[in-house]
Amino acid sequence: MAYYLRMGNDYLTDAVKHTTKADAIAAFRKTNEELDRFGNSPLEASIHIATSKDDLAEYPDFVLAMGPRGGVKVERA
Repeated sequence: MAYYLRMGNDYLTDAVKHTTKADAIAAFRKTNEELDRFGNSPLEASIHIATSKDDLAEYPDFVLAMGPRGGVKVERA
């Protein structure tokens, strides 16, 4: 299994593969920290679990958002 991270308005085909859920969350956090540094609004994201990119389902397994104190909120979809 792999964890595919889809951020903002990216297409599902643009989702980035990560080997663990923690890696995907860390990548999401890092991107949003960069956006915050330049005064941009944080993105929301989704994690899709699949064996390959061809097996990705449109409906996500997890939804990610930045919390009010800088943490990442992870909600099962």
